[in-house]
Amino acid sequence: MKPILVIYGTTEGHTRKIAEFIAERLRKAGKTVDLVDSATPAAEQIVPIYAGAFIGGSLHQGKHQSALAHFVKANAAWLNAIPTAFFSVSLSMAGKDEEWRAEAKRLADEFLADAGLNAGMVRLVAGALKYTEYDFLKRWIMKSIAQKAGGSTDTSRDTEYTDWDDVARFVDEYLAATRGEERKVA
Repeated sequence: MKPILVIYGTTEGHTRKIAEFIAERLRKAGKTVDLVDSATPAAEQIVPIYAGAFIGGSLHQGKHQSALAHFVKANAAWLNAIPTAFFSVSLSMAGKDEEWRAEAKRLADEFLADAGLNAGMVRLVAGALKYTEYDFLKRWIMKSIAQKAGGSTDTSRDTEYTDWDDVARFVDEYLAATRGEERKVA
């Protein structure tokens, strides 16, 4: 059976945690998984041997990671030939502000269009505030943003907003949708 690729871009490490969760959920479903950080040399060694792929990145200052964008653009042809799911992680999805949520969706759609990727499934995922890892200026900026959005302003600890049940459903929906595809590529 061909493996499933889970490739991600991360800035603060939370998207890696989500990618690891996805990979583990796939493994529990009996799948072989390759988990790769798009910013590592391993991403350059990937060959198109996969039955499917999960691709994910986080939004920072309105953009996903450049290494992830580079990987997807360089490999769009074969990625578009297999069942592909995309997940975009942002704090905008943690709040109720519909404008921010719409902007997160627009930026995910823009990433896919710019990269030439036709993902069959897309999920917007709430991220985390990593206050304990921020320098003074970033902590202050993120606290101000969180305060406006009604989020946590306790800078003595990190706050995770990810809905893990929703991420699990995303994986399960992908597996259900690709069941027939699996037989074709196996």
